[in-house]
Amino acid sequence: ETTKVSEEGNREIDITESSKLALEKITLNTPLNHEEINESQKTLVKNLSVAVNSGQGLLIVGKSGAGKSSLLRAIAGLWKSGTGRLVRPNLEKMLFLPQRPYMILGSLREQLLYPQINQEFNEYELRKILKLVNLEDLPDRLDGFDVELPWENVLSLGEQQRLAFARLLLIKPNYAILDEATSALDLQNEAELYQKLQATQTTFVSVGHRLSLLKYHQQVLELTGGANWRVLSAEDYQAEASSHN
Repeated sequence: ETTKVSEEGNREIDITESSKLALEKITLNTPLNHEEINESQKTLVKNLSVAVNSGQGLLIVGKSGAGKSSLLRAIAGLWKSGTGRLVRPNLEKMLFLPQRPYMILGSLREQLLYPQINQEFNEYELRKILKLVNLEDLPDRLDGFDVELPWENVLSLGEQQRLAFARLLLIKPNYAILDEATSALDLQNEAELYQKLQATQTTFVSVGHRLSLLKYHQQVLELTGGANWRVLSAEDYQAEASSHN
């Protein structure tokens, strides 16, 4: 759906800080390019309302280009073009895990503690977390916790994703946003990581394509195209998917 630019088109999504996470009548538009003569903007999703219960998971699904990642950027405050109200915690209480994790220039210790690198954990605690994500050999393979390395070159994408999950399990944020955060992992590794995430009582929102993710989430938000959407339980979505196979 495309709408001509108007005063409405210049509006931004309101953000209210709270201890909960909810989208209230959110309409998400593509940002305007003011250099274009014939300006128009696309509506990615219209009048979306959904709340994520504490300690539970919401899975966002939909075809490529439907606006899944844009919705996550809106939650992060990086995408403001639209209307409605976003209720979310302070960003310091949230951890974002993109498909390609951000690898800082630093040591293994700093990678694990990012973005709160001033926290102190002893090596026993760090090794314990690495074992949870099947990376227990990393310190021995790479000369300990305090050597600076070009991590994007040293680790495979799957290892980078597991390292990002280690951050999640170490920091235990109130909320986590996962954008295809296990896409490079096999189903066994994915299952182990999500089970451990559930055990932390962190509230989380995931974007993903695999039906295997359903069992770790209570709700599904499906972006159905044409700015339309629907919210249903993970069980109902699974039942529908099974009936189509």
